[in-house]
Amino acid sequence: MDVDWFYRGVALLILLLFSAIFSGSEVALFSLDDKKLGEVKRNSGVIGNYITKLLLFPRKLLVTILIGNTVVNVAASIISVSIALDVAAYYKTSVDITLLVQIIILTIIIILFAEITPKVWANKHPIYFSRIVAIPLFWISKLLSPLSMALSGLIKAATSKVKYDKARTALSTSEITELADIGVEKGTLEEEEHGLIHGLVAFKSVYVREVMTPRVDMISVPIEISLKELINLIKESGHSRIPVYKDDLDNILGILYAKDLLP
Repeated sequence: MDVDWFYRGVALLILLLFSAIFSGSEVALFSLDDKKLGEVKRNSGVIGNYITKLLLFPRKLLVTILIGNTVVNVAASIISVSIALDVAAYYKTSVDITLLVQIIILTIIIILFAEITPKVWANKHPIYFSRIVAIPLFWISKLLSPLSMALSGLIKAATSKVKYDKARTALSTSEITELADIGVEKGTLEEEEHGLIHGLVAFKSVYVREVMTPRVDMISVPIEISLKELINLIKESGHSRIPVYKDDLDNILGILYAKDLLP
C-alpha cells in the first residue's frame, strides 16, 4: 500500500507540473510581440526555432495547450480521488468527508501552483519561460496534432460567420521613444525630430492653439524665391521647415526641409 501511494503521489506531482507548464505557456508564448520574438530568434538558437514553429499556428497551439491542460487536470483529479478513497478505507473515515477534503485541497493546489503562480511568473519572464517549455511543448503538440487540428477546424467553422473588428497593432509609448533613440543613434532622425517625438509621447493633453503658429506669424516662401534668398531666410529664421506657396498662402505646395539645403 505504501509503495502504491508513493507511485501515485509521484504521478500526481508530475501531472501538476505539466499543468503548470501548460498554464504558463499560454501566457508566455502569446505575450511575445515582434520585438521579443526577434530577441528570441537572435539569442536562443535552436530553442528559438522551436518557439517560432509553435507560433506559426497560434490556433493549433492554443488548442494543444487547452487539451493538454484539461487532460492532466482530469488525470490528477482521478489519481487524487483514488488516493482519497484508499485513505478513507485505511483509516476507516467517512468517504464523503474524505472526498470533500480531497476536492478542496486539490482545487487550492491547482489554483495556486498550477494556474496563478506559473501565469504570473510567465507574464513577468515570458522569454525565459518560453525557452523552458518550447521543446516539450513542441513534441506534445506533435503528439496531439491530429486531435488539435480537428478541434481547430471545428472552432474555425464555428467562428467563421462571426464578424470581428480588425485588431490594430499599436506600439507602446516606451517602444516609440526607444525607436526614436535608435533613430538618432543611426542618423535617420535629427535631434529636433527626436525631441519632438519625446515631447509628443510625454504630452497628456494639449490644445492646438498651444503649439500652432498663427498664420500672420508664419514664415513661408513663394516658389519663385531664389536659392540664395532662401538660404539666408533659413539662417535668419532658424526654422527647419518652411511652407512653400504659389501665388498666395491659400495655395501651399509643400514643406521645404532646411536640412536638405544647408550642409
